[in-house]
Amino acid sequence: MQKKVLYMLAYLLLGVGWATAQVSSVTGIVTSADDGEPVIGASVLVKGTTTGTVTDLDGNFTLQVPAGAKTLVVSYIGFQTQEVAVAPRVAVALKGDDKLLDEVVVTGYTTQRRASFTGAAAIVDKDALTKKTDASFMKSLEGTVPGVQMNNASSMPGTFGTVFVRGRGSLSSGTAPLYVIDGVPVNAENEGSTATDNNNTDPMSTLNPADIENVTILKDAAATAIYGSRAGNGVIVITTKKGAEGATTVNFEMKQGAVSMGNHNMDYADAKSSMDLFAKGWVAAGKATNYEDAYKELTKNYHWDGSSSTDWIDAITRTGHYQDYNLNISGRTGKTGYYLGLGYLDTKGIVIASDFARYSGRLNVDSKFNRLTVGANTSFSYSVKNGFAMRTNGAMSSPLVIAVSMMKPFYKMRDEKGNYLLHNNSNPVAMCDPELGNLNRTRV
Repeated sequence: MQKKVLYMLAYLLLGVGWATAQVSSVTGIVTSADDGEPVIGASVLVKGTTTGTVTDLDGNFTLQVPAGAKTLVVSYIGFQTQEVAVAPRVAVALKGDDKLLDEVVVTGYTTQRRASFTGAAAIVDKDALTKKTDASFMKSLEGTVPGVQMNNASSMPGTFGTVFVRGRGSLSSGTAPLYVIDGVPVNAENEGSTATDNNNTDPMSTLNPADIENVTILKDAAATAIYGSRAGNGVIVITTKKGAEGATTVNFEMKQGAVSMGNHNMDYADAKSSMDLFAKGWVAAGKATNYEDAYKELTKNYHWDGSSSTDWIDAITRTGHYQDYNLNISGRTGKTGYYLGLGYLDTKGIVIASDFARYSGRLNVDSKFNRLTVGANTSFSYSVKNGFAMRTNGAMSSPLVIAVSMMKPFYKMRDEKGNYLLHNNSNPVAMCDPELGNLNRTRV
């Protein structure tokens, strides 16, 4: 009898082990622990392998795992990486990255301890802001704060970008969040040319990131109780630096760098290769009886000399350069603190004739008298932005779109006298010429 019981237990254990080893398909959902919303595009990877997948629009995923797999690794930008055991069905709640959070939440008019703050907020400190080199500090928030999305349709420095806090709240009205600098709401509307040119100046690019202490993003509806309907799309609260305790400190910072076109791992066909393809296409379409006649006719029609070739993408792009200089003096004498910051930024974009320069200065002074604190924050900024038009309909004034879709490598850029030649009434290099082109200059 005892042997029968032992055999039955052995068979049961073997059956459980066999069933566990045969788990080949895992389904699950990944959500945010902060608000329970699905996390789109989260990475789900079998630990120790390259087998993985990403979550769909509802946060769901299905993954075929190899036999013997025991652990799944779930990760997403702005959240803590989490490991879960392999099972037929798993549910993962990702927590926000606490490295970006502080003990104090600044809502603009008040300051609260994070333990007593009941709203949804994220804080980015000055160290995270200075890791990325861009004209606007908003670039530093990209990929670091859950629920904040950014979109910049051009490569021009200082150009206005679309910012969404927890998605797009309206299809017809404005979606920009409210910006508050040291408790004062500021104009967040873009400056410069019309929106159809996609060449507006980002007003936040006039603020020097080196002068910012931290940035707080208020993401839920509780912000409307403080700022009203203007906070319906979220609030971005900016706190600038002030004098710290101790002796006077003087800091000088210099940054320089270069930027080039990314993912440029393919070569465009030159004039001879393009003409060869054109001629073969004519023969295939029945426009010519043989390849030689088609080649000669096309060469004549396009006025090609048979040897010259123009790389239009190379003609309108370059290696951009970035230089940023900042000097700040801060300290506290008695009960009075002071911060003085001076900055100069000069950045040139990848596309020729796109650049941004900024001269900035800030002076913050505060004095404490018992329970009363009196202070004054003053700032100065002068920015000059040059950029090309980005219209892709009507007049078609975007040099990038023209270079890719309308220019052929056997088109010449200039004639023998050095004058620009027009092809289909366009020449992207001429459009980027400061004297002749369709350029926009904005001073803020």
